[in-house]
Amino acid sequence: MNTSNIAQLIQKDLETLLYYKSKKDKISVNNAIEIASYVAANFLRIIFAKNKEIKPEELNGVFGIISNIYNDIFQNQLQPADYEMISTKALELLNDTDFDQNCKAFFKSIIP
Repeated sequence: MNTSNIAQLIQKDLETLLYYKSKKDKISVNNAIEIASYVAANFLRIIFAKNKEIKPEELNGVFGIISNIYNDIFQNQLQPADYEMISTKALELLNDTDFDQNCKAFFKSIIP
């Protein structure tokens, strides 16, 4: 997967989840952080499954893509601490041995 493909896939996932979440309730900063965290963790999991490692540039790439997309969508509504929370939460999610099942359940809870 090249960077532009990953960027497009991440953007599609974020936009889809935000769209369906907004149909249920107003998007809060916490909702946006949680969605971005799950999307980031999911893509990092895919990269790890494929390569058996995650390089620092891949880690920075995923979070950079999410930051760029969220800057466009939310136009400075999120603070640097919010982006730090996304990366912290994503890495915590990956430490959960039930991540794959929890991630599917999370996505299913948003998308009908």
